[in-house]
Amino acid sequence: MSVELIYDKNRVILRNVNNFDFEQTFDCGQCFRWRRLENGNWLGIVRGLVAEAERNGRDIVFHNMTPADFSGVWHDYFDLGRDYDAVQRKLSENDPVMRKAIAFAPGLRLLKQDFFETLISFIISQNNNIPRIRRIIECLSENYGKPVEYNGRILYSFPEAKTLAALSEESLGCIRAGYRAKYIICASRQALELDPGALSGMDSSDVREELLKFYGVGRKVADCIGLFSGLIPDAFPVDRWVRRVMAVLYPESGRTNEEIADFARRKFGPLAGIAQQYLFYYARENRIGIDGTDDP
Repeated sequence: MSVELIYDKNRVILRNVNNFDFEQTFDCGQCFRWRRLENGNWLGIVRGLVAEAERNGRDIVFHNMTPADFSGVWHDYFDLGRDYDAVQRKLSENDPVMRKAIAFAPGLRLLKQDFFETLISFIISQNNNIPRIRRIIECLSENYGKPVEYNGRILYSFPEAKTLAALSEESLGCIRAGYRAKYIICASRQALELDPGALSGMDSSDVREELLKFYGVGRKVADCIGLFSGLIPDAFPVDRWVRRVMAVLYPESGRTNEEIADFARRKFGPLAGIAQQYLFYYARENRIGIDGTDDP
């Protein structure tokens, strides 16, 4: 069934939308700046734009959104150009594990986020849990971002690279990021010298090599940055938790991070990134591979 797009004053309405669930998408660990409101809607700020997202039956309603902002920012951000029915059919083919993972979270979408925000967010994510990551990012934005008013609320844009690059480690003490403060400042300074548009023309391995040049960025964080900014769609980020999950779900995948990532790229091809998100969310929510520790 085709999606019908309607512009209604300051709203954008998508009718007859399949494969789009806000909770599955916003709570799977790929983004940190959406919150659920008392009315059940979701409120977020992206590239300095505030939007309220609502599910109304088979329709998706975006409040506080102009046609220009929808086509210029939100369409790509929500990956609305991708046929998720086709993606799910391809991944499920002859794979009962993936079939279960997709059936558990069929509305999960892979967001395409701002490069700099993704870079800093996943530097912050290292050895951290999701609630604390959210707190640090919100505190960083409240102190160094720009205020945006929406329906009596004040939200803050993610800080610009030039703002964070000019800070000292002492001035970042307010966000309590610990040793990551140095990483944030150094990476921000490096980001000022980089054109993210140049990365979009590179293949995955070259993009990864460029990301690994950022201070404080290792292989797993580079893959997260590449995947969630849309630069490395076949990235399959692996840490100790994903390693345990893959040992349960795909015991033939190998033991090391590199073996598992190579297995995933061979098995899932260019869809390895979205496959990782289905598996990660399914395993986390069903406590597959969890030994009682609180891994991020």
